[in-house]
Amino acid sequence: MPEKFPVEKLSATQQLKYKMYQLISGQLVTRRDILTAGAAGATGIALDRFFAMSGGKSAAGAGVGSQAWPEPVIANAQKLKGEFKTLGDYVYLAPEKLGGGTHAVDFATGQTLAWIAYWNYGDSCPISHHLAAYPSPDPHKGFEFVNSTQGGSNVMIYGLPTTIQERGLLEKWGQGNHIYRVQYDGSQMVLKEDISATTGIGLGVHITVYPDAKGFAAADGQKDIAAFFDRAGANEKTEVLSAFRADWIAAQKDGPLNENWSKGGTLRISRLVKAKETGRYAYEGATGNKIDWEMVPMAEDLVSTGQIPGADPKALTGLDAVVHHPGNIYSALIIRMLSTAVIIDRRTFEPVACLHMPEGSDDNLKITKVHGTPDTWEVKFDDIKCVGHEAGFSPDGKIFTMMNNIQQNNMAVFDTSHADPKEWRRFTFVKDPNWVGQFPSPFHLCFSMDGSKMFVSVLSPKPANSGVCVVDTKTWRIIKKFENVGPDCQTMSVSYDGKYVFQIYSGFQRLTSGVYIFRQDNLEFVGRQPNFGGHHDCVIIPTKLEHLRNSRCTTL
Repeated sequence: MPEKFPVEKLSATQQLKYKMYQLISGQLVTRRDILTAGAAGATGIALDRFFAMSGGKSAAGAGVGSQAWPEPVIANAQKLKGEFKTLGDYVYLAPEKLGGGTHAVDFATGQTLAWIAYWNYGDSCPISHHLAAYPSPDPHKGFEFVNSTQGGSNVMIYGLPTTIQERGLLEKWGQGNHIYRVQYDGSQMVLKEDISATTGIGLGVHITVYPDAKGFAAADGQKDIAAFFDRAGANEKTEVLSAFRADWIAAQKDGPLNENWSKGGTLRISRLVKAKETGRYAYEGATGNKIDWEMVPMAEDLVSTGQIPGADPKALTGLDAVVHHPGNIYSALIIRMLSTAVIIDRRTFEPVACLHMPEGSDDNLKITKVHGTPDTWEVKFDDIKCVGHEAGFSPDGKIFTMMNNIQQNNMAVFDTSHADPKEWRRFTFVKDPNWVGQFPSPFHLCFSMDGSKMFVSVLSPKPANSGVCVVDTKTWRIIKKFENVGPDCQTMSVSYDGKYVFQIYSGFQRLTSGVYIFRQDNLEFVGRQPNFGGHHDCVIIPTKLEHLRNSRCTTL
C-alpha cells in the first residue's frame, strides 16, 4: 500500500494546495510521487512540481483543462456569521473621540453596520465624546441616537504633534460642544440636527436618555451646565425643557486655590433663561467655559493646583453628567469637584435634595431656594473631603452609587428606595485596598440585567492596562477582578438577554483598542472583538423601553 504523504510537514499554503488537488483529481498524493517530482528535502517546491508534472490530470487520466470544472459551491455571504451570532442579535454604538465620528457594529455579523464622521458636516474639530440611543424594535432597520462632541483646546491635551491650532481649525467651527441628533435609516447614518445650533446650548460631555424615551439630558463640566431636552419628531426641532448652571462660592473668597474647595463653601444652582430677542440660549461653542479644557479622569487636582487655566476656575463645580432614576421622576446632576449629586424633580424641574458622597460627611444636605429671578437654590458645605466622578442608579431604582476619587477612592452606596429623595441615605462603601491615591481608581459602572452584580471599570494611566471588577450587590464586596484588560477602560454595556458584558477599552490616545467580553452570570471570559478607531463609549441599542434601565439612562 502506498505510503501516505506527511501533510503536516507542509506550510499552510501547501496544505491548501494539497487538499485542492485531491478534491479536483480524486488522487491520493504519496511520498513516492513527491520524490519523483523533486528533491525530498524541499517538500513545498516538490509538491508544486508534482502538480505541474501531473498536468492537473484526474484519476481517469483526463486533463483538467479539457474537462468542465465542478459546479462551485454558492455561499450567501450574509449568512457567514461564525461565532458572532452567539453574542446576540444586537447593535452597539461607539464614538471615536479623537477619530471624530461614531460607528454602529452588528454583533451578529461582526461588521460595521454604519458610521458617521462629523467633520463631513463642517465641524473642523469634532471630538465624538458620549452618546445614548433611543429604543428601536429592530435596530437593523433603523434607530436614533444623540451624540455630544467636544473640540477646541480639548484636542491639545493628549500630546498630539499637530498644527491644527496654528491652521485656525479650533476657531468658530472647531470650538466643539455640539449635540448631534443622528438617525440610522436602515442603510446609512443621517445627521438630522445640530441641537446646539437649534437651542443655543452646546454641551460636550455626558448624554442620557429619559426612562420613558421622551427626551434626554446632557451636561458639560467645562461650563458647569446641564440641560434637559425633549425628543423631536422626525422633521421637528429639539426644544429645551429646562437648563441649570452650577457655581461654587468658596467660604474663603481670597484663600489659596488649593483650599478653594476643601475648606467648604456654597453650591449655587441657577436656572438658565433664554434670550427674549432670539428665543435661544447663549452657550454655543466655547461660550461659558470656566476652564479651557475638560478635566480628564482623576484630573480634578489639576484645577486646584492651577494647571488648568480658564476664565473662572475658582467657580468650577465640575457638573458634567446627569443620570435618571428608573422611576422616571427624579434625575441626578453629577458634580465632580464636590463629590455630590443634586436631585432634580423632573415634574417641576426643581432641585429637591443634595446627596453628598465622602466618607465622614453628612450624606443628605439641605437645599434652599434663595430667590426666583431667575430661580436660584443653594447648598452649604462645611468642607469637601474628596472629589467624585461617575455614578448611577440600579435597574430597580433602589440603589444609587457614585465614586469618591483621589483623596478617598471608594464608592458611596445610597438606599434610594424611599419615595422622598430627602430620605435617601448612604449605608455603605465599596472599597478595594488597591484603590489608593490617584490611580488605580473606580471609573465607570453598570449593573447586570438582574441587578445582582455591579460592574466597575478601574482606571490606570496610559500606557498601563486598566481592568474591571465585579461587585456583589447583596454584600457590596468585590467578588472578581479582570486585570490587564487594556488601556483606558471606559463605559460598559450589558446584553439585554442577561448573558454578556462588553467592556470597551478605548485606545483613543493612539493605543491598543478593543472590546473585552465576559459573561454576566458565571463571570467567565468569552473573548475580544476589534474596536477600530479608538472608541470612547459603548452603548447597545435598546430594543424595548425597559432596556433603558440598563442602558445609557441610569448609569455612566
